[in-house]
Amino acid sequence: MEKGKKVMEFAQWFVIFALIIIAVFAGKRLKDRTKEISRMLNYEGSKLVLYEGPKSLQDAKPEDLLSESEKQRNFALLHCTDTKVKVNGYDCYVYDTNVNHNRVWYPDYMPPQSRTPITYFDFEGMAKIEVSVPAMDLKSVKISPLSYHIIPEVDLDSKTVTFTITKPDNYTVIFNDSPERALHIFANTIEKDAPTESTENIKYIGPGEWNIENIILEDNQTLYLAGGAVVHGIINANYAKNIKVEGRGILDGSSFQGWMGKTAYVPLKFDNCDGVTIKDIIVLNSNAWVCSAKSSVNGVIDGIRIISSRPNGDGITLQSCNNYRIENSFVRSWDDSLVLKNYEGSSSHISFENMQLWTDFAQSMEIGYETNKGQAEDVSISDITFRNITVLNNFHKPVISVHNADDAIIKEVTFQNITVENAQMGSGDGDEMPYLIDIHIPKTSNWTSTKERGTIDHIIIDNVKVLSGKFSPSRVEGFDENHKISNVSISNLEILSEKITGFEQGKFQIDPATTENIIIK
Repeated sequence: MEKGKKVMEFAQWFVIFALIIIAVFAGKRLKDRTKEISRMLNYEGSKLVLYEGPKSLQDAKPEDLLSESEKQRNFALLHCTDTKVKVNGYDCYVYDTNVNHNRVWYPDYMPPQSRTPITYFDFEGMAKIEVSVPAMDLKSVKISPLSYHIIPEVDLDSKTVTFTITKPDNYTVIFNDSPERALHIFANTIEKDAPTESTENIKYIGPGEWNIENIILEDNQTLYLAGGAVVHGIINANYAKNIKVEGRGILDGSSFQGWMGKTAYVPLKFDNCDGVTIKDIIVLNSNAWVCSAKSSVNGVIDGIRIISSRPNGDGITLQSCNNYRIENSFVRSWDDSLVLKNYEGSSSHISFENMQLWTDFAQSMEIGYETNKGQAEDVSISDITFRNITVLNNFHKPVISVHNADDAIIKEVTFQNITVENAQMGSGDGDEMPYLIDIHIPKTSNWTSTKERGTIDHIIIDNVKVLSGKFSPSRVEGFDENHKISNVSISNLEILSEKITGFEQGKFQIDPATTENIIIK
């Protein structure tokens, strides 16, 4: 018995010793491989992190790129095959997502859908980007934001575009002055201390393709989507405190049927919450609204990227929220890009700063129309700021709009440093509201909940520039002599290189009976 025990102990120690040897050897190989990767991704003093997309995503075929409704062609997120991207000489994975070039409303909620490529990476220092579009009849290229003054090298024979960036930000490559097949590049800073596994308060989702229909966050929880992850599902919380959604991964809604006026699967939805942070993730193919909060406070939305193509695909929409900061984000939407409403109570202390917008449908920056949907007493929307906003394209309705279709008081709203690169207001059925700026208290509205009307007071619009497109009119019109628009200051307005110093010159339609103290300088 004692002899058998010794033999067993020797065998156990032998196994342990063997495991130690294997672990040391594996650790050395991992260390060597880490050095190899680090060396491989260094480029002239710069650092680069690339994320391989899920191998399970299908390659996009020519028939997947047809402009068809989601019932007539594959609507899934795909691996792009007609646009190749290299960063510092390394292949960068490119996705093919859905976009919508239609400028009219479809009552059946089934507009034709197109596609466009996107890619993302992290870097520090310099990133030399080479884009190849072998199947395109390439004639011209521009890089937005135009304020970076990036002049690409374009080889029409090889159909390649090369340019260098030194600042992490969002960049859009537009071919042949057309919105078709524009390439969106999301260049991030390099993450530090990113989670690598789940813990008690962290839900970690690693690289790969995941079908998780509904992720619910509770107090003090963080959901982290790693680079290379594609999650088909939605994330939400209700009455939760101190929650975060962050990472480099993609949240995708293409597996859900379109809203069609029935069921909305909002990818990011946080109601009655206190302390919500959403940072850096990419959200694609939402079934309706994309990022929504109702009756929530103390929120931060920083660096997220949104592309929506379905009806009611509002980008970031807050209802009756207070103390929210939204910044450094990109929104391309098929409905209002940024919108504030009142559903249950008042809204205040909300800022949008350093944003890039591409508004395929509806308004770019909207307050209203529903300003008291819950028919509460003494509601208001106040202390709202839109600052340092670049609108790459605005195709349909106003760029700047304040619409009070209920009885709320709207006051102390600032729009400052707004650049519109391409103004095409009035396209499609947007010809009913083809305005650059629209401040309006409507007589009737599809979104009215109260019989009475409120007022709009103290609106500042400063340093708005329209670089190209249409010289569109603007409107300031109240409800009646008791429900007016008052104290509107417009300064430093420039349209198509023309400094606007008078209302007639700027094509403003102002109703003197329902407005007072409207000035331009």
